[in-house]
Amino acid sequence: MARSQYSKRSTFVKKGVTCFVIGVISLFFADVGWTAGPSTRAPGKAPDAVGRQYGGILRVVDAAPGSPFGVPWEIIGVSTCSAVPALESLIRMDRQSNMLPCLAESWKVAPDQKSITFNIKKGVKFHDGTDLNAEAVRFNLQAQMDAKIGDTMKWASVETVGDYTVRIILKAYDNRLFVSFAGNLSSIISPTWLQKNGIDAARWHPVVTGPFEFVSYERDVATKYKRFKDYWDEGKPYLDGVEIRYMRDIQTIKASLLANEIDVFGADGGELIAELVSKGFKEVSEDNGIAMLFPDSANPDSPLANKQVREALAYAIDREAVAKARGFGYWQQTNQFAFPEHSAYLKDYIGPMYDPAKAKQLLAKAGYPNGFKTKLIPQPFIVDRDATLAIQGFLAAVGIQADAEFPDISRYREYQTKGWRGLLIHPWGFFPNYNQIIGFYFYGSQQFISMQRPPGLEKLFNESIETIGPDIKKVQAIHRLLIEHQTVIPVYRHTRNYVFQKNVHDTGHMKWFAWPIWSPGEAWLSK
Repeated sequence: MARSQYSKRSTFVKKGVTCFVIGVISLFFADVGWTAGPSTRAPGKAPDAVGRQYGGILRVVDAAPGSPFGVPWEIIGVSTCSAVPALESLIRMDRQSNMLPCLAESWKVAPDQKSITFNIKKGVKFHDGTDLNAEAVRFNLQAQMDAKIGDTMKWASVETVGDYTVRIILKAYDNRLFVSFAGNLSSIISPTWLQKNGIDAARWHPVVTGPFEFVSYERDVATKYKRFKDYWDEGKPYLDGVEIRYMRDIQTIKASLLANEIDVFGADGGELIAELVSKGFKEVSEDNGIAMLFPDSANPDSPLANKQVREALAYAIDREAVAKARGFGYWQQTNQFAFPEHSAYLKDYIGPMYDPAKAKQLLAKAGYPNGFKTKLIPQPFIVDRDATLAIQGFLAAVGIQADAEFPDISRYREYQTKGWRGLLIHPWGFFPNYNQIIGFYFYGSQQFISMQRPPGLEKLFNESIETIGPDIKKVQAIHRLLIEHQTVIPVYRHTRNYVFQKNVHDTGHMKWFAWPIWSPGEAWLSK
């Protein structure tokens, strides 16, 4: 897979790196005097000891918020992108599931697995000047419980144990909890500011502990931040400010990059990224999703309820051809249900390869010698349209006539939650803990109710989440079960890519456990 020299995974240290939040995609605040033109140097401050330079405004194109981004228990999906410069959580997590300190300097799971204790970093201030302490953390975690946010359903209570120690009492231990603790679940806002100004003000104005302080939000235009002078990590941030711009039109984004009007842009690989890299932009990329065919196998009258038919699909599609034609060097064909970073990944597994004759043979055995009719329904905005049409062509070649429907996002969501006929094409997103993937797609809010679950999956899954950390044998057993059952049909792994102007350094994009997370406090601009 293509990787730039700029994108090599770094060695993470336990101090001095800012942590940020995830969630998985309007209203307004008045601009209060902040202006952000082209990236410039602030005069007078010398580079740090290793040459990082101070000053400048980093202009990042990212997803517009569809929900409030100032109150952690209300942030939904990519709304996280608007909060990253300001919001911090108790811990950080990289793509290999390594957990690192942030607002918590240490933590411990009790020997009986009935509680988790966090020791809170001292000397941290919120942007309103108040102090971070155990009570502030307890207040936020209790608010998450009151909102009945997913993983808090396994908490019994939250309590302070001294001025800088917080303990979560658990109903049941679940090793996926620490992925959540690295995200919005343990992001901390100022209780004082919230209680003084009210929830409506807080929703679009994060008052938190991060390296950048909120300035303004203008719906569908930008969110702007300035350097927080009392940030706890001495010497940081390097930038004077960060501007998150909301731009949807690809050609407008391209023109803005070429005109040096923006500094950073991210997309899921493909033609535009390849073109920008060819023009000299720096780039970082990592695997971020697997395009999967989700069959309506739970419908008893569907041809896809037959395992042999699902196997036929796996042989019918030339994965390598799709990846080469539409990935522009960034996609890889795959027939696994895990990413190479996962302990669940099976290094010795080959699986079904492109063999249309084998596909026809399996269809005949299943009672469909002349094929059948079905539908292909790709997720909007994420799944490549031309890749969908290529898959459609390969299925037609073995007798499966699949009409392609390209729904809007609300219609697609109805299919997910209320049921569909045919094949959804949906990205199997990256999480560092494989159990998180299984829980998300089979037992979480995604639902996919028309897809059959393999017998025995729930038992294996429940056993797997109860270990202190993910157990290799258990997650591989889950992976093998999904493969044997042909639960979904993987086609290609795609990357998440970011391109940068040449003077942008150390943003940390694609180093952390989910793609919206980067390192604004570490980023700097050279002259």
